[in-house]
Amino acid sequence: FQATDKSGAALQTQADSLNDMAAGIVRASTVKGAMIGAAVGCGIAIATASGSEKCVTGALAGGAGGAVVGNIVGKRDVARRVEIANPNALVRSIRRSNDRLAKVQTGLSAHLAAQDAELQRLKVGLANGTVSQESYDKSVADIRDNRAQLAEALTLTASQARTATSNLESASTQGQTGLEWHIMATSKLERDTVSARSTIGLL
Repeated sequence: FQATDKSGAALQTQADSLNDMAAGIVRASTVKGAMIGAAVGCGIAIATASGSEKCVTGALAGGAGGAVVGNIVGKRDVARRVEIANPNALVRSIRRSNDRLAKVQTGLSAHLAAQDAELQRLKVGLANGTVSQESYDKSVADIRDNRAQLAEALTLTASQARTATSNLESASTQGQTGLEWHIMATSKLERDTVSARSTIGLL
């Protein structure tokens, strides 16, 4: 069981890391009023009436920055554009998440198979008296907990990918351009994560 225990811990670390990455994608895709992707890059690129783009950073959170944004957004006759300041950063986040999910998928099948084999060994051992009830119960509980934690991490990741897709679709309807790839990518991340989650049979 030690081998599966170690592989389970490693897999859990990867799943938790994937979940953290997905949370980063959500932060990068969040729309707050006219503010899109404020957590990415420099913040927001705003095209002012003069036509020059300014990157609003720390001041954005303060009254002055908020007033500037509110003033620009409030004037419909002012040509403006509010975009994710650095879309490449979002692309990198999505690709890192995809790479991490691929590692989770690769290890998950073998890990679950090893756990199934261990469960069978435990059942046989319990039946022939070579494994105590206490040892059996503890080992089964460990496997159950590990699978539940893996499933939870993947479920949360899928949920966050779904939220990111919704955020990006909302940004697109508000005039943000160039988000087609991002929307397809976060949607695919959700589907692939749900697929990985579906392979975990809870005890």
